[in-house]
Amino acid sequence: MTGYENEGDRTEQMRAGFQQQGEPGLAADAERQVRQKRLLYTALGALLTVLGVVATIFRLTRGDDVGPWTGFYAAGTILAALGVLLARRASLRLAFVVIVVGGAVAGLGDSVSR
Repeated sequence: MTGYENEGDRTEQMRAGFQQQGEPGLAADAERQVRQKRLLYTALGALLTVLGVVATIFRLTRGDDVGPWTGFYAAGTILAALGVLLARRASLRLAFVVIVVGGAVAGLGDSVSR
């Protein structure tokens, strides 16, 4: 014998214990992680958007000729801003991809001009 008078009672006790454990806690953890990712991607996209605008204004006021780099900077800035909107409202994966592509396009504009 296992020391328990009734195996059915022990099974029910274990089942009740498992049901009381962490299911709500797991759901809350998942929600918190999604909120943190949304905040991170929104901040990253906003930072890239601001940097794109500032870099464009700085280079234009410094006297650089308007050329292909302005188009790349503008496209990268627009993609980063779109990533912010996607991070706030839609898919986080798509937002991350759009933000990374926006940064890469702006970086490509920097390499085209030199």
